[in-house]
Amino acid sequence: MNKKFLFLSLIAILSFFTGIIFFMPTDTSGLPILNNEEYQTSGFAVYTEDGDIIYTNSIESIRKSIFGSTMVTTDSQTLNNPIGIVENPPTQSIISIKDMALKSLDNDNKVLIIYIDGLGYDLYKKAIDLGIIPCLESTGIAEKALTVYPTITDVTFAAMVTGTTPKYTGIHNREKKPLEIPTIFDKAAEMGKTSKVIEGNIKIIIDEVETILNIDENNNGTIDDEIYNKALEELKNPPDVLLVHFHSYDDFGHKYGPNSDEALAQLGVLDSYIKDLLGRFNGDVIITSDHGMHDEGEGGAHGSFSESDLFIPIWTLFLKNTD
Repeated sequence: MNKKFLFLSLIAILSFFTGIIFFMPTDTSGLPILNNEEYQTSGFAVYTEDGDIIYTNSIESIRKSIFGSTMVTTDSQTLNNPIGIVENPPTQSIISIKDMALKSLDNDNKVLIIYIDGLGYDLYKKAIDLGIIPCLESTGIAEKALTVYPTITDVTFAAMVTGTTPKYTGIHNREKKPLEIPTIFDKAAEMGKTSKVIEGNIKIIIDEVETILNIDENNNGTIDDEIYNKALEELKNPPDVLLVHFHSYDDFGHKYGPNSDEALAQLGVLDSYIKDLLGRFNGDVIITSDHGMHDEGEGGAHGSFSESDLFIPIWTLFLKNTD
């Protein structure tokens, strides 16, 4: 009996200390935690390993094992190896855009979605301070919003048009493959509505929506003037949903840096394009970005879990009969 008791006691002691060693309280230095200091709401947004975003009222504990695994316990569940956490997250996110667009269609309004690739919220505010986007400034203050992770165009664009996270879209990287769930355009078709996307030289999302591709016909170093001209043509008789994807700010940001004179000047060009589009469209308008950018070396990059990459602006201009 003594040997058996001794053996069981040893097992209990080992289990106890193994638990302590495996998951000890951590200072969270290895887990990115961003604090949204503007338009604060209480709570947390936890970005999970499989591409989801879990909103929770509180974080009960964050523990890390000696092998590098992280366990985050919220008020409702335990999450293993999250990518990062946003404290006091904005109420809006890139996945809100689908419902915004469908609400316009429900009200029998056409909707124009203007998509400025690469424009982060901090860069939007800088552009306002510099006075280089007077049209966007005149539309009112953009809402600060979250995007999904990883912060790259294929992933974020898919989230925008489906209204859900990469866990459900199946898009986690730049690999081109069909979306696994319905898009704004699919839902519009079910309602008997028409849709078009005006894009660059390749399709970013693989979907049945009619997509008008463009190349740099005048060899001026950007395709956005071609995209702009095609959008003007479409606005003569617009579909019920028209999405216009401008690329040049992101392109210039990669080449020169998102804070560079070249990138900011190009953002001013896009602002003039947007002014013309708004003047020719009678319906509801959503203006958004997909992700932000950060300086890297002599240029810029995105894809990180950082404030510069994760926070984006969203403008909504409901022009008629929208509740």
